[in-house]
Amino acid sequence: MQYIKHYYVDAQGGSYCCTTTEPKYKRHPVQEYPGLDVKVWLTDSNGVDVMLAQVPDSTPVADVAHGDHTAVKVLTEAEFNGVWTPYSEAQALYGEASEAEEAGDDDTAATKRAAGDTKRGEAETAIRAL
Repeated sequence: MQYIKHYYVDAQGGSYCCTTTEPKYKRHPVQEYPGLDVKVWLTDSNGVDVMLAQVPDSTPVADVAHGDHTAVKVLTEAEFNGVWTPYSEAQALYGEASEAEEAGDDDTAATKRAAGDTKRGEAETAIRAL
């Protein structure tokens, strides 16, 4: 398994969306990376959507520059896990918060949501450091 950090692709023009200018239609780079399995959706330090994905070993990967940005960056497993671990923990905590809220336990829901926010913040810090 290989790991990449990537931005959306402008579906009409084919260029990567690394800036705050939003294209009319955007897509994940599934045409460029067969077998792309997006695992993490966050934003970079400019508020632009950025994702982490797994790709099969058979898919060629390389860093891709787009202007002064790196539109696709090949990651090590440790770099991927540095974001994935707190991100997935945040998702689990948000799920637990929803369950507690549905059960009428607002205090537990608030505690779980706050813990989820902390983990999500860790994931955002980690992805922005890549």
